[in-house]
Amino acid sequence: SIPWVGDIDERYVQELPLYNYLAMGVHHVIGNLDMSGKIVSIVLWAAAFFCLQFIWRRLLDRQQPFWANLLFVIAPLSVFYGQAFMPEMLVQFLAFSFVLLAIRYNEAPTLTRWILCVAVGLTGLLVKLPEISQLYLILIVLILGGEGRKALWRPRYWIAAALTVAALKFWGNYLDVVNVGPLSFGSSKETLSGYIGTWDSRFHLAPWAMVCFYLSAFVVTGPSALTTAYGLWVFLRRQRKKILGLWLLSLALFYLLWFRLAASAQSYSNLPALAPLCALFGIGMNGLLAFKFVLPWRRPAIIGAALLVILPAIPVYRYLFRQDRHILAAAKWVRANTKPNDVILFRPNHRSDMIDYPFNPIMRYYGKRPTFVWTGNTPELYRKAALERANYAVITLPQPPPSGLLAMVNRLRRSDRHPESTDWLETSGFRILVRENDFLVYDRDPL
Repeated sequence: SIPWVGDIDERYVQELPLYNYLAMGVHHVIGNLDMSGKIVSIVLWAAAFFCLQFIWRRLLDRQQPFWANLLFVIAPLSVFYGQAFMPEMLVQFLAFSFVLLAIRYNEAPTLTRWILCVAVGLTGLLVKLPEISQLYLILIVLILGGEGRKALWRPRYWIAAALTVAALKFWGNYLDVVNVGPLSFGSSKETLSGYIGTWDSRFHLAPWAMVCFYLSAFVVTGPSALTTAYGLWVFLRRQRKKILGLWLLSLALFYLLWFRLAASAQSYSNLPALAPLCALFGIGMNGLLAFKFVLPWRRPAIIGAALLVILPAIPVYRYLFRQDRHILAAAKWVRANTKPNDVILFRPNHRSDMIDYPFNPIMRYYGKRPTFVWTGNTPELYRKAALERANYAVITLPQPPPSGLLAMVNRLRRSDRHPESTDWLETSGFRILVRENDFLVYDRDPL
């Protein structure tokens, strides 16, 4: 069911809800939904990290995995989404499993390994297509490089391709059956085109600047970015491990293909870059520590290098883990002062990134009331239903606009949106009931 369209009984599906079922299974055992999601994410992070070690054996030399693992463990994007109630760690685990299976199939092309590779890849595509699809470049090049033209005539490849396409088509049709209707947020085709964006958008500076910001702030933070760049130089000049090269090419394909609503718009959509950049960081750091003038001071250099990875990440952790007290305070008021069947119209006005985001489940989850989320992108029919059905309207109050780097980032993201006036509520039959520091509450005027 949809947690942002009040008491209307509709469903919305976008991804194969495998992560949801895993969280539901844990919730059945421990009875705490928040904790269930975090436990599932942490376990999947550990499984992805374990799988990554088998890939490092084929990509990196000697001490390089230590530094690659250090960055993977410390990177803010890995730490934050490694425990978040989101399917990102499931996607990471499936991605690493697919890459490893592609490598192992190339090493020994048995039918069993091929079936496993196809099954894991298809599962990943159904869970989150934009973060898995580019990895098929690795598989295709390895197959063609190992078997040549005769691979084009092997039945196992045509059967796998047909099954994958048919499953994706079936899933897209299912999404349209469930989601498309009078109150639709869009078909699967519209969603797909939204992620891809327009061709000319790739020639704008702002999206690429956002990608660079996300990577430098949340993956290779501080001096780690320079070490990673040096690792790329070393890789191109000296090593050129085939698998890593293909992984980097697939990453370039990811950024070129999924351009609009992916990596340039959302920090977590840059997770496909995490492992390849960690590998380059491992190569770069190992190369820097091998310089002659560093060798006499190797132990202090190692300690200093580790600190240069850890310390710059701390302020980023503080930013990512900051709590949204405004919604929580408003939700607590709703839960304490309204009836279970009361319908809430919720207008988030306190954060620029929420003003136009219609898929916000937080008020519904913590307030425990049917909730319509009113934003700049909420369809008109949902707005009309909210005004007709809501017993209360809750508006979180605007905060002082950010300054400095955050203000610049918001401008690049085009998320420096101004809070909406709430005068329309009073003309729609609502009156102010409660004024708090963080929010306003309106109830329906009995007259």
